[in-house]
Amino acid sequence: MKTGLLIAAAMTLTAFVAHAQQGGKPAAAAPETTRNGTKAADAKKADKSVKKKAKVVVEDYAPLASEYGQKAKCPVSGDEFKVGEGTQAIKYKGKVYYFCCGSCMPKFKKNPAKFAK
Repeated sequence: MKTGLLIAAAMTLTAFVAHAQQGGKPAAAAPETTRNGTKAADAKKADKSVKKKAKVVVEDYAPLASEYGQKAKCPVSGDEFKVGEGTQAIKYKGKVYYFCCGSCMPKFKKNPAKFAK
């Protein structure tokens, strides 16, 4: 009977030491695999990366002198005007958008998908 208790105590002590060596974290389980053979953790990471939308950058843009005099239509107000030296502009998804006044550009920056065409 003493031998059984000693064995049980030794096993408990061994488990305790192993747990302490892992920083108190439970032992890592074997990774689960999906039907196509990839690890389940990798599949979850892939799902998260697909769900994250790429952040679209809105860049300030200064019209070039060669663009002065070009006709433009403000994407916010719909007003038509000619691009000039003081015209404010933004580059969004590779396209340049010109604004008729200083109050339209912040509206566009707040929700570019709404105004971009």
